[in-house]
Amino acid sequence: MKREDVIEAIEYVRKYKTETDRIEVKKALGGFPTCYDTFSSFSNKYGGIIIFGIDENKDFEITGIYDINDLQKKISSLCNTSMEPVIRPDILPIEYDGKQLLAVKINEVSQNKKPCYYKPKGLKGGSYTRIGDSDSQMTDYEIYALQSYKDHIFEDIRPNKRANLEDLNETSLNEYIDKIKKEKPNFAKNDFKKCLKLSGIIDLSEENIYPTLAGTLIFGEYPQSFYPQLFIACSVIPGTTLGDVGTLGERFLDNKRIEGTIEEMLEGTMNFLQRNMKTSVIINSNGKRTDRTEYPLEALREAIANALIHRDYSTQTENAYISVYMYNDRIEIINPGALYGTNKLEKLGTPTTMEARNTTIVRILEEKGAVIENRHSGIPTMRREMRNYGLPEPEFYEERDSFKVIFRNTNVVHNEQLNETQNETQNETQNETQISDELNKLLLIVLDFCKSPKSSEEIRKKIGIDSKATFSRNIIKPLIKEGKLGYTNKNSVNARNQKYITIKKM
Repeated sequence: MKREDVIEAIEYVRKYKTETDRIEVKKALGGFPTCYDTFSSFSNKYGGIIIFGIDENKDFEITGIYDINDLQKKISSLCNTSMEPVIRPDILPIEYDGKQLLAVKINEVSQNKKPCYYKPKGLKGGSYTRIGDSDSQMTDYEIYALQSYKDHIFEDIRPNKRANLEDLNETSLNEYIDKIKKEKPNFAKNDFKKCLKLSGIIDLSEENIYPTLAGTLIFGEYPQSFYPQLFIACSVIPGTTLGDVGTLGERFLDNKRIEGTIEEMLEGTMNFLQRNMKTSVIINSNGKRTDRTEYPLEALREAIANALIHRDYSTQTENAYISVYMYNDRIEIINPGALYGTNKLEKLGTPTTMEARNTTIVRILEEKGAVIENRHSGIPTMRREMRNYGLPEPEFYEERDSFKVIFRNTNVVHNEQLNETQNETQNETQNETQISDELNKLLLIVLDFCKSPKSSEEIRKKIGIDSKATFSRNIIKPLIKEGKLGYTNKNSVNARNQKYITIKKM
């Protein structure tokens, strides 16, 4: 940690009057403040800097610290004796505005040592994660996900003790085992049941034979009889926000529960999407006809396959299903479980090796030649296909217990606006004037509201716009383009804790 880094962090929080996901300030004029939660959260997330001697409640005033030597001793004692695993902070005393401050840099601990927690409160009560500018106690799911990774627990080979071999499709099993025997001579030396065991399809660790979760989901006659919530819920929403209703008050234009094996759920979901998707007919100069769907089917197929293959199948999320929402302007796919292990959002679609949560499911589907064709090519394929359609690249969001992919269709929005213009030419001028006046009022409200940094959610709540797409398209982007609104985090405009601030003209 360099002094320049600390000065930059101090100037940032004082300028924007806010902490971040990697900067925390603590007042320490009257003694050693409570800070174990931040030590834990920084260790479990991306690391960060804690600056002692700044009072957030006094408009980030530089107040100094009570005793620099005692403070350093107490921090060292906390990290060495009260945190598990032990934290090795980088501590730097500095002087700023004539007052002593103490900067402490916390590095993210390795994935196989998480969660880092405060021992006096125990694992469950003392584990924290960083959410925006605050420290939040970890959920049971977050703790379990970290521990299962550390303990090398693979949920897809968990035995399904309510099923037996007869619950698997015999024909599919024979076809798979015959195929693998031809490709692997040593594998072919074993009898049928041993082959099923070696493939991770059944569990033979006890006297009874139980299909594994992977075996049930790939070869089961009806997997949902054992795992009723492991399905895909598909819905077509008559608008751009969940809760919008159609002209007759309907909440869904189409709604279907897709069940079956992984392969059957993939095909069923693709059929649902294609059925509810507009298709254009394109005829080239040679008279050849081509049907073009609203969204590239190959991109959607990759996203649905990834959701089925890489979702969290642990007992913590076993009652959660995959959701697919089809809005007027986008498709959202929401998958139970956050990213696995060391996987990060910024690694998606890069040459960096990604860890697989369900290694047995991945291997079997690869060997079957179904669902998975080329490992690690899914996200590059999604991006390429969306670009080829002239559409924005897919967006990826990681929540605390879920993962979301969004495919936006700007062409649909444009066409709908065009049709409305053609059908309502008589009222065009009047409507445009009303819309313009209302929009100008909202823009002025936003600029006044953002004199101090505000998040996207805070602004939308202030002006009553639910749709993030509409808000971004009609409010945020125009104001930023005109230089009237700026980002507080210019280095990462898509940061989760991003806030916006009005730019004062000189």
